[in-house]
Amino acid sequence: MKLPAVILGATLIIGFGWILVSALHPAQADRVCPECGEEALQRLDPETTRGVTCSSCGYTDRDESSWFLAEEETVLEEIVLRERARVAGLKPEELTRAEESPQNIETKG
Repeated sequence: MKLPAVILGATLIIGFGWILVSALHPAQADRVCPECGEEALQRLDPETTRGVTCSSCGYTDRDESSWFLAEEETVLEEIVLRERARVAGLKPEELTRAEESPQNIETKG
């Protein structure tokens, strides 16, 4: 009867510990190049959060996420809005207005 309580308690402590550690030590961008080992990775395109390039050896990966690099360098909201607008075929200012208007209007008929 005591074992389930111990397991539950240990699981809760581990869970809360994980959340606490994650909150106090957030992830940071890894700028180390996989080719040359130098800390020289940069975002490939400042307009997106995809792709990295090494300023030291020229290594390029168009598919690697550069989300953490962008998070350190700029405001992510601007990039996300541009990407949403591109996907929707809208200009960024049109997307902002579309988000402000009510989406779920019920019609009775």
